[in-house]
Amino acid sequence: MPTPLHPSAQPDMPTALILGAGFMAGAHLDALRRLGIPVAGVIASAPEHTRAVAQRYGVREYTDTWTALHDPAVTVVHDCAPSDVHMELNLAALKAGKHVFSEKPLGVTAQESRRQLDYALASGLKHGVHFTYRSYPMVRELRARVQRGELGEIRYLRGHYLQDWLLSPADYNWRLEASAEETRALGDIGSHLLDLARFVTGLEATEVFARLGQMHPTRYRPATPGQEGVPFDVRGEDQATLLVEYGQGVAATFEVAQVYAGHRNDLALEVIGTRGSARWQQERPEELWLGRATGPDELLHKSGLLCADARAHMHYPAGHPEGYADALTNAIRVFYAGLAGEATDAPTFVDGHAAALTVAAAARSHTERRWITVTELETPTHTQPAHSQGAPS
Repeated sequence: MPTPLHPSAQPDMPTALILGAGFMAGAHLDALRRLGIPVAGVIASAPEHTRAVAQRYGVREYTDTWTALHDPAVTVVHDCAPSDVHMELNLAALKAGKHVFSEKPLGVTAQESRRQLDYALASGLKHGVHFTYRSYPMVRELRARVQRGELGEIRYLRGHYLQDWLLSPADYNWRLEASAEETRALGDIGSHLLDLARFVTGLEATEVFARLGQMHPTRYRPATPGQEGVPFDVRGEDQATLLVEYGQGVAATFEVAQVYAGHRNDLALEVIGTRGSARWQQERPEELWLGRATGPDELLHKSGLLCADARAHMHYPAGHPEGYADALTNAIRVFYAGLAGEATDAPTFVDGHAAALTVAAAARSHTERRWITVTELETPTHTQPAHSQGAPS
C-alpha cells in the first residue's frame, strides 16, 4: 500500500535535529513543519548562521555539535551541511545512536560513502539520502509504466541535468573549492540524474566512459567591497559527458553541467524501449511525455487517474500545481514512515553509495581515458558500530 501523505501524530513521534543553515536546511525545516514533525533545534558552522535560522523557525539554537547530537530529545539527524563534512557528521550521528537523513552526495569519495554504508548497516539504525526527484508523482508514474512493460524492453536512456548559476568566472560558491579528489558538478547534481535513472529502471550501472570539463579553470573568490576578487585554480569539473552501460543491452548518454546559459534547473530523463519512449522533465514536473511509433504521442498530466503510487505522492488535485517543496516533503514523509515500521522505498545509504560509485567511475574514466567497470571502485571497509561519546576517527 502507498504510504499515507501525512504521518499520524503520536506522543513518541521522532524529533529532528538540523545540521546546517543554508538553503537545504531551510527547505528541510519547512517540510518538517508542514508534516507536523517536531524539531529539537539547529546547529551550523557559524554561530550567527545558527542564530538566524533558529530565530526564523522558532527552534533551539545549539552552541556545539556534540551537545546537539547527544541531546536525548533528538532521534533523527538531518545532515544539510556541506558535502565535505557529511562523513564526519553522519558517522558521529550514528555513533550517538541517531537515525540519519542526509543530503547528497553522501561523501566526497566512494570510499567515504562505503564507510558510512557499512557502519549504518551494522548499527541497525535507519539511514536515508535525499534524492528529491524520486518523489514526484509523474516520476512514480513513469516508473510504474516501465515496470509494467508498456515501453517494451528497455534499450536506451537519455538524460541531462543542466544549470547556469556558475556560468561567470565571478560566480562563487563554496562548492567550487572542492578538493582534488572531490567531483564537482557530477557529485552535486550528477548524482541526482544517476539515481533517477537507477530508480526508474531498476538497473545498475556496470561501466562508464566519461569526459569532464571546465568552463573556467580560474575563478574568483569574493573580496572585501571595493577590491577585486581573489583568483584561485579550480580543480573540479563544471561539465561532464557520460556514456553508461547498464548490462542487459541497455546503454545511456548523460550530460551534466552548471555553466549552460539559460538552463536553470533542467533535469530530464528519457527511457527508450522497443515499443515506446517516455520522458520526464523537472521544470515541467506535472507532465509525462509518451512517444509511440504506432500511434499519436501523448502528454499525460498529474491527475487522479494515475497509478496508486503516483497518487500517494500528490498533495493537491489535478490543476493545482506542485513541485520541489512537495517532493521534498514526500521524501521526508516516507523516511519517517520507515521509522514507524512501515515498508517503504525510501532511498538509503545503499542508494547513496551506488551513485557515488558511478560518479567515481566517471572521474577515473576521464583521468585514465578508458572504460571503467563500476565494481573496480568497490572497497568494503567493514566498519563496526560502537556507540561512543566522541566524534568519528
